Amino acid sequence: MPGWLKLPKREELEANRYLRPFARHLSSPLVWRFNRRGVARGTALGLFAGFAVPMAQTPFAAVFAVAARANLPVAAAATFITNPLTMPFIWVMAFIVGKQAIGMQNDTLFRLAPGAGRLEQAIGWTVNLAGPTYVGLLIFAVVGAAAGWMSVHLGWRLWVGQRWNRRKRIRAARDGQPAGLGAGRT
Repeated sequence: MPGWLKLPKREELEANRYLRPFARHLSSPLVWRFNRRGVARGTALGLFAGFAVPMAQTPFAAVFAVAARANLPVAAAATFITNPLTMPFIWVMAFIVGKQAIGMQNDTLFRLAPGAGRLEQAIGWTVNLAGPTYVGLLIFAVVGAAAGWMSVHLGWRLWVGQRWNRRKRIRAARDGQPAGLGAGRT
């Protein structure tokens, strides 16, 4: 395993003075195991944090994962759906979706009183832009979390089914029977 991909050991977590209060929770095997439920929860929580939390998504996803006993590395990795390359596109799409969700009309955008000062203009622009954008990001977070959770469950099921079929073919070849006729069963 490459050095940058190695996970910390329990002793390292307990030795870190900043993580010592949380070491018991972080060293739980439930947050490090790669099983279907933990990976699905981690994916959902990571995607939710990636979209809904504007800054420091990975620490929030880690806290969510520990609290929900989800897979911590998967939750942290799923937050990278929002990165410097994807954020402008995501924010523009979130603004459009949020504007539609709250029913904001184009003519109400940036409408201010004629005598508004610079501070009022800045506040008005912030409310007009940030409000619909954050509503859109919350919609993306909920839809993304649900889609991620379902995708992991579906993908895991397909992967396990392929492994069972491969084992069945190997067993049938070993026993000299065709794979489709209930190999080995009488």
